[in-house]
Amino acid sequence: MSAGFLDEALHLVRGGADLYVEQVGPADAPPVLFLHGGPGASAHAFRELLGDDLERYRMVYLDQRGGGRSYADAPFDLDTLADDAAAVVRALRLGRVTLLAHGFGAAVAVRCVARHPELVRGQVWLNPWLSMPLLARTLRRQATVPSARGDGAPRPLGPPGEEDGDPEASVDAAFAVAGAKPLFDALLFPDPAARLRLEHAESTVLLGPSESAGLDAPWRVDVADELGGCAGPVAVLLATGDRSCYPDQAEVALERVPHALTALLAGGHHAYLDDPDAFLAALAEALAHAGAPT
Repeated sequence: MSAGFLDEALHLVRGGADLYVEQVGPADAPPVLFLHGGPGASAHAFRELLGDDLERYRMVYLDQRGGGRSYADAPFDLDTLADDAAAVVRALRLGRVTLLAHGFGAAVAVRCVARHPELVRGQVWLNPWLSMPLLARTLRRQATVPSARGDGAPRPLGPPGEEDGDPEASVDAAFAVAGAKPLFDALLFPDPAARLRLEHAESTVLLGPSESAGLDAPWRVDVADELGGCAGPVAVLLATGDRSCYPDQAEVALERVPHALTALLAGGHHAYLDDPDAFLAALAEALAHAGAPT
């Protein structure tokens, strides 16, 4: 291993939070900041499953405030998550970075660019969640109840138009009928084996304190109206088997950012589990487009 190769973990204390960060790769390589999904998840599984294939980049893995191995002492908002990402860039003296954002991490990336455009070269969104109210409607549509006719056929949870109301109420109703985990599993994983591989990877890390605070009003986060201001190159990787993103969130992304480089992949929300070779080839092209050439 050369003297210029980084492999370290550090903690950044900022505004009531203890942020856990890992960086790995050549010190002089293009910096890429990974923003995981969730909210409240961790960067661990992505590094565990793909890290060896990305070591030509200077990869920075941030567990966002209140998730994974990062602690938060009070509820926070999307601006705080975006500012945390910017604080990591500055603390590590990365200059300008490419943001590699998965799921909900794309909302953090968009807000980070809006608040700190001088720190970002470009963005890559992996199956982005850009409107949580829109995802709430998707969850409500997915949830079904047994037919009142007694014929076993499922019917929609609510009458037409009802799902367009309060997003938190929609999600609560959907979870009450179908359960949160079964509902998300049905949307995210066309292949149950991929879900098991992800859960195994996630289980190998010791996460942070269970009393850590979380994101305030997560189902009201919506950056769709900010997408028109996305300066710099954007690439979007979309897996057609991820019903949490495709087609609803995907349409928002492509309508608002028509200049984005786009790739359609097979698989689910974690498409790197379904076809790693195709995913890595598309990701390399996307990162090069967004300012991180190999």
